[in-house]
Amino acid sequence: MHRCYFIPITDLTNRADLPGWVASLARNGESEEDTRKAVMAILADVRRDGLPAVLDWTGRLDGVRLDPDSLRIPESTLEAARTDLDRQRPELMAALREMIGNIRRFAEGQRRCLSDLELPLPGGGTVGERWCALKTAGVYIPGGRAFYPSTLAMTVIPAQVAGVDRIVGVTPPKAAATLPGAWGVDPLVLACAAELGLTELYPFGGAQALGWLAFGEPAVDLIAGPGNRFVAEAKRQLIGTCGIDALAGPTELLVLADGSADPAWLAEDLLAQAEHDPDAAAVLVSYDRGLLEAVAAELQIRTATSPRRAILEQSLASHGRLVCASRDLAIALAQAWAPEHLELCVCDPETWLPSLTTAGAVFIGSASAEAFGDYGAGPNHVLPTDRSARYTSPLGVATFLKRQSLLRLSPADAAAMAPWVERLAEAEGLTHHGRSAALRGHHP
Repeated sequence: MHRCYFIPITDLTNRADLPGWVASLARNGESEEDTRKAVMAILADVRRDGLPAVLDWTGRLDGVRLDPDSLRIPESTLEAARTDLDRQRPELMAALREMIGNIRRFAEGQRRCLSDLELPLPGGGTVGERWCALKTAGVYIPGGRAFYPSTLAMTVIPAQVAGVDRIVGVTPPKAAATLPGAWGVDPLVLACAAELGLTELYPFGGAQALGWLAFGEPAVDLIAGPGNRFVAEAKRQLIGTCGIDALAGPTELLVLADGSADPAWLAEDLLAQAEHDPDAAAVLVSYDRGLLEAVAAELQIRTATSPRRAILEQSLASHGRLVCASRDLAIALAQAWAPEHLELCVCDPETWLPSLTTAGAVFIGSASAEAFGDYGAGPNHVLPTDRSARYTSPLGVATFLKRQSLLRLSPADAAAMAPWVERLAEAEGLTHHGRSAALRGHHP
């Protein structure tokens, strides 16, 4: 029997054990309170001192000293990065444009589905609602272990399609010695910003960047984009100061598979998730123990030869699972956990799909690898995590829109409504509500 030394195969045989399984997949730990306190201190500093506090915390946490007089990355720098990429790596520029085109096409389709509503009233008036774009939005592009031009596109394009007037991007810098330019931002991210038409990009990240977006000069209406636990906690603490898209934490993948699935494909899907972060969760569930053993062997081989071996071993040892369970229990686990990503690598995925409603995104059939979603097949890859997919949707055009109710009464409508509105107001003890309606009722 093949065993993966960092992911043993375990059995799930009893529905009563599901709560314990779901709890074991949570990434909240002893550091949660420390994170809350650290973020609270950072946000308090930024609220009190503004940009100097942002620069101070960036120096302390990222080891980068930024020039306060030239923080905004110039458009000329963005354009130069795009020109260089187009000239030096045209195939990569073509891939970037393909991704951007797919994301924009999907976002435009979303916008067409969001229709205004108008219903007629008997007296000739109307009631309804309309979609209105937010005025300002901040987008967070994570950095640290990697740079993510894909996330830049995933956050900026829906805001553009929604019609947001001002979009402000922030992303953590690397030390000046590791990257060209004075801002420590990867040239591919700069080129992507130019291709998107994003003109405001700042080289700082973390909780301090979110504090500046909310409390500082941008004073954004909403902050969107994924990040680490400090970013997620900062977004939580900023609720009420501005809107947020979701409390997105470390990434997670659940794969449901049967004997028709390819073990090598499944192993690479799990590794693709694990390489994101030591806190990433990668879980495979199947009723075919032979398949699980084959995947365990593939994981062993592929991890040993991977250039990302260290992070893979750390992630899989902490949050990897190979689970043997029946189809019914696999579906029940998926519904209870509500994972960010759910792959259906089964021969009949369409028969599984109606029962799987809580996941953030579903990848239907073995060909539909989660990696295609990450890199721009169309649907957004900024998704709810940590069970919040039960009630939260993926980032999209609607994230950057608000609904506004509309009431347009004719005198005849007001006269018809006034008597019963007055009676209800009187019953609730709201005298002047009733009088306000009655005055209009007496003057049709």
